Amino acid sequence: ASAAADPKVVEGKWNKRDIPEGWIVTESDHYQVQCQAGKEKAQALSQHLESMWEVYSQFMPTRRKPETFVLKIFASRDGFVAYGQNKKAIAYYNQSSKELVGYDTGMILGHRDVPAIVKVDEDVLAKLNETERQRVAELVEAISDAYVPDTARALSHEGWHQYFHMYTVSWVSMPSWLDEGVGDYFYMADRDETSPNEHGYRLGDLNANRIRALRRALVDGTTVDVRTLMSFAQEDYYKNPGVSYAQGWSLVQFLMHNEDARLKDAVPRLIKDYKESKNFDKSTDKIFKGIDFKELDRDWIRWVI
Repeated sequence: ASAAADPKVVEGKWNKRDIPEGWIVTESDHYQVQCQAGKEKAQALSQHLESMWEVYSQFMPTRRKPETFVLKIFASRDGFVAYGQNKKAIAYYNQSSKELVGYDTGMILGHRDVPAIVKVDEDVLAKLNETERQRVAELVEAISDAYVPDTARALSHEGWHQYFHMYTVSWVSMPSWLDEGVGDYFYMADRDETSPNEHGYRLGDLNANRIRALRRALVDGTTVDVRTLMSFAQEDYYKNPGVSYAQGWSLVQFLMHNEDARLKDAVPRLIKDYKESKNFDKSTDKIFKGIDFKELDRDWIRWVI
């Protein structure tokens, strides 16, 4: 938090003479990177976001030439919270300042450099043979990886919001199911050298945490039908965020990888139409014209379970 209290840690781009102590500033094609977590992590995150920019651009092409944005990475959650007063997020995009802000969680691009969060009693380990101890160690690492959020993935999600704002040049918000659902879709983007995509990322991996939450919600009866979800205002979406985020991601995933061509292209066509109309109800009616929403809802549930 002391770093955030430094009056030099301000919004916007920094001049070389104004760089706060303990921070470095580097430049990439789309970002001025302000990083408190060291040069290596600054480079890794900026390279990742530049690649994600190619992912977004391929998804929703535009001829607009973006300005240079700011990517600000704090070394700790305390500094991040003190700066942005955001106690729940790992990263966020500030539409006013055009800053992408996050912190080093200890996990970046699948590489964890913080200790395991699970501890095993030494007396228990002493009773195990070598093979059993090795297996326990593997499980401890796997559990620790699963419960440490990945800074790069969080920035992939928030970077989409940044790109969308630049793409539409609009302060009119998308419905949350689409905005957050697409963000979560890109959250799962993984570097894959064998990918046929020019950007070298694999898209469409399932989010196991979202799937589990959604299956529980279906049993509990706390989900809503697809058409209702599409009509949710932001305040409706945030009333039950755990379920709403899971349902928004799943609907985007379900549509983007659907065998029905009308549905497979629905998400990018909806965003493109909205760019022109600035009216999502009108755009939704147009893009989903002729679609039986009751049937769509049944197909979506079958896909989830």
